Amino acid sequence: MSPMSPPLPNPVLTTDPPLSAGLPAGTSKTPAKISRLEDLGTFKGVIPNTVNITLQKSVCVLDLGCAEVGVLCTSTFYGSSNYLSLLSTLKGPRFLCTPVREWITSEALLQDIRNQHDKRALFHDAVVLNEDNKFIVAYDDLVSTAIQLEASDIHFEIANTKTTPIKLRIFGRLREWKWLPTELVKGALSSAYSKRTKSGTNSAGALSFERPMNTITEQVVNYKTYNGRFNGYPLVNGYDVVMRLLESDPKSTIPSIESLGYSPYHVEAQILPAIRRNAGMMVIAGSTGSGKSTALRSFIYALPEREQLKIFGVEDPVEYLNPFMRQISVQRNSDDPDAVVKMKFLSALRSVLRMDPDVLMLGEIRDHDSASLASEFNRTGHRVFTTVHGDGCVDVLARLTGEEIGLHPSTLAAKKYLSAVMYQKLLPKLCPHCKLPATAHLPERTQQLLRHKFAVDPGTMFVANEQGCPHCKVESVGLAGTKGLTVVAEILTPNEAILHAIRERDWMQVEHLWRSQRQHGFDSSVMAGKTAYEHALYKACAGLVDPNDIEADFEAFDTYLLHAIEPPAAVRRLATVPTSSPH
Repeated sequence: MSPMSPPLPNPVLTTDPPLSAGLPAGTSKTPAKISRLEDLGTFKGVIPNTVNITLQKSVCVLDLGCAEVGVLCTSTFYGSSNYLSLLSTLKGPRFLCTPVREWITSEALLQDIRNQHDKRALFHDAVVLNEDNKFIVAYDDLVSTAIQLEASDIHFEIANTKTTPIKLRIFGRLREWKWLPTELVKGALSSAYSKRTKSGTNSAGALSFERPMNTITEQVVNYKTYNGRFNGYPLVNGYDVVMRLLESDPKSTIPSIESLGYSPYHVEAQILPAIRRNAGMMVIAGSTGSGKSTALRSFIYALPEREQLKIFGVEDPVEYLNPFMRQISVQRNSDDPDAVVKMKFLSALRSVLRMDPDVLMLGEIRDHDSASLASEFNRTGHRVFTTVHGDGCVDVLARLTGEEIGLHPSTLAAKKYLSAVMYQKLLPKLCPHCKLPATAHLPERTQQLLRHKFAVDPGTMFVANEQGCPHCKVESVGLAGTKGLTVVAEILTPNEAILHAIRERDWMQVEHLWRSQRQHGFDSSVMAGKTAYEHALYKACAGLVDPNDIEADFEAFDTYLLHAIEPPAAVRRLATVPTSSPH
């Protein structure tokens, strides 16, 4: 029911038989008995043509969204064979719905709902499922509901079974959400591929469950535009479709760098100085879903005098629409060989070179040619922002000079080439309303490790409440205790000594020089020389993330390799000067 709907009068039930009359004997589940419209909760409207006209005064089928329905009927109808016949119709090929609720009520309330629906007084903005539009309505409902639940991805795991599981990734955790008829899921995805695809983004004219497929879908939810990065792939035991949900409304607010979760030290001492340089390349690494694209657009949005700069973006494909940037989306077909995709990507980059750019956002450096073109931008005085696959800052540097990408170390170590290298992950944020003290819930051995190995106090830490609270609990997927995501990051800004070690490909020395910059404990917000793991540990000390999530997403506390704090160079020199012998 629309939240904007006017309040309805409560009908007086005086003419119908008692609600308990006529119920089938021996029913294992007794339906709820209601007398007011408000007791139904929210629904989209009445699904038409589910029973013949002579029975319509006795029953309404309510669209609850996501191809799930509720049956509202009189006790007499519920006790008749017509009820079972209706369930069979709803589950059958005409509707492919799943009945999940049932209520007993009076004919007066049924008539009132039907009158309201027919006049469009109550359900004025709802698109109700029917036998003709069931596929696209089900798809739209699934996406809009997933967005309301703050999901980042929807997984459709189609198999040769009657029903298909649908899973959601929420705050980094994958959870089972619904089981829907496989025929409905296939129809919904096929309908979305043809009706919701953005022009020029689909890899073929119609969805096939026999080969890889990809596209970008688009729809409006709560007055905001969302894209779905749709990737489908055939499996031995079925077909998988994963959709990354991306808010792409040009009117959306670009998040500030600080709001993403970087520490004040990261922002003031590392990120802002790097993006304010008038040349150089800033590289972000991280796994899929680690917030790289979000970070890139926030960094570029923070560029000084951005309005006076010509900024181009080249991506495969474009994920976010950025009104402050001229964006090129590289269109790939699912059957394109790698060489063809590479050619399209490089062609777009070469075109940008001829368009008088100031700044380039390159979706990803993936091979020697894209790295060489990025270097050409860099050497000619332009700023480059890009991503690279890697498992840490030093690993990124090694990969850039490795066989696959093949940048010469002397190029990477040039003074104005690298402005900063970053690696990041996203961790779930603890719900501030129900988090629990870690000292009462973490194993004693873990607490001892934190105290003695890391020199931090578990007394300042909290863990997620598995029971949750109204602020964080997502009942439909069994998620509780966390609300939102936060960045944990490591940033390497190269100095002379590090550049020399890069030139020599001495990655152990690069690691040592960088991590030796740490002069503060793990409970300090100063992040010089600290890894993403150690940033996460700081956030645990601040009560923002669960220490259990650090072990789950990185590694165990007992196996993590510490790099000891070294005294400053002046202190080391004093320590080596022999003291004079006493007289």
